[in-house]
Amino acid sequence: MIFMNKRADQIVAFTAGIGMLLSTLDTGIINVALPTLVRSFDSSITVMTWSITMYTLALVGTIIIFGRLSDRYGRLKIYTSGLIIFCIASIFCGLSTSPGELIASRTLQGIGAAMLQGTATAIITTAIPKERQGAAFGTLGVLLGLGPVLGPSVGGFLISVGNWRWIFWINVPIVLVGLVGCVYLIKRVKESRRTIKINLPGNILLTLSVLALLQGLSMLSTSNFLSLPTIGPIVLFALLLISFILWEVRAKQPIIDLRLFLHGAFSAPILGIFVLGGTTSLGFIIPPYFLEQVSNLEPWQTGLVNLSAPLGLVMMSKVSGRLIGRVSTTRLMIIGLIIMAIPYGILGTIQSGWSSILIGVLLLIYGFGAGFFLPPNTSAIMGAVSQEVQGTIGAVQRMVQNLGIALYAAVTSSFIQTHSHGGLGSFMNGFREAWIFATVTLVFSLLVFIYTALFEGDHKS
Repeated sequence: MIFMNKRADQIVAFTAGIGMLLSTLDTGIINVALPTLVRSFDSSITVMTWSITMYTLALVGTIIIFGRLSDRYGRLKIYTSGLIIFCIASIFCGLSTSPGELIASRTLQGIGAAMLQGTATAIITTAIPKERQGAAFGTLGVLLGLGPVLGPSVGGFLISVGNWRWIFWINVPIVLVGLVGCVYLIKRVKESRRTIKINLPGNILLTLSVLALLQGLSMLSTSNFLSLPTIGPIVLFALLLISFILWEVRAKQPIIDLRLFLHGAFSAPILGIFVLGGTTSLGFIIPPYFLEQVSNLEPWQTGLVNLSAPLGLVMMSKVSGRLIGRVSTTRLMIIGLIIMAIPYGILGTIQSGWSSILIGVLLLIYGFGAGFFLPPNTSAIMGAVSQEVQGTIGAVQRMVQNLGIALYAAVTSSFIQTHSHGGLGSFMNGFREAWIFATVTLVFSLLVFIYTALFEGDHKS
């Protein structure tokens, strides 16, 4: 059943967006809480960082599986189950009495987040007619961007007025709101059960390849690229990926129809979301280094500057969403990439005397571009496939975005680490190289979109 009024559309978008908000809010909150957790458990930063690592591994490693399951059993069923698991895991996180308990609970939380991120977009395409999906994708982008905006401030506030346990328990009332929305939708949206095979061997190969890549990337900032701890997992990733491709080519019901990547209407947006995830993560990593170690600002001042990009994304997502259907998604994404590339190109010339206001303004402009890019990107990717597999494809989009975050974070950390022992001038060179790297990838993605528009036509999704 498809909803027939715009008010119901917003209920769909808000309910789906709750999952995106939860998964991104929690990431920002725990980053702020790490020093407190180290003191509370009398542990080390290395041990407590595993609470972040395992969450990420569980999220990225299982998201495709849950996207596939949602195509078979129903998006709302998997999404609702994800909310319940995320809620239970959040309660367990707050009750943890040791680092091991917290890490285990965070792993479960990551699985819940995978169920949410892997199905949220497909819920919109299932329940809302195509001509009205643009506004819903805009709402989804707003809630996705609110997580990084609210996470650090909410986390800092809860720790200062209460204790660290509340950074996890704050999720419970948000989950309850999402569950109310799910109950409302389940009564009104009829999802047919589809005869789609889970393709277990393909899922295992893809999951293991992604985990191997993440392990290799996590070692890149502390080890030489050619060292065994780094190159070993990356070689394993390549072998597993080749095995996955060979399996998928022969599978009767592949997880992903690899022929999609031969068409620019699909491959260009997938490349774009990878670059968006990566360049956005870079905007969170470099400013704290620069503003605290070069400009000598306080952490709370650095936090305000770091809000600039997600704030811009939130402000522009609704505008971009409303334009979908009137302007081609390819053109909207091209405009977004241009807006993102300009401030990052300027940041590639960063000097030690630059003010925090200038950096904040440039990041805000980047956020405008990201907000302009994200809703049409989601629309283009989901519009390239039939509704029967949109759960899987929505999960692919989020997985690729998270892989972009991991890759760029590793590369950026490597740039900074390489130049960290050569004085201020060398340190600044590391920052510039990272920004230039991000700008080059944005321009490359832009050229791919322009090529697609010229030779495959402009697509309205």
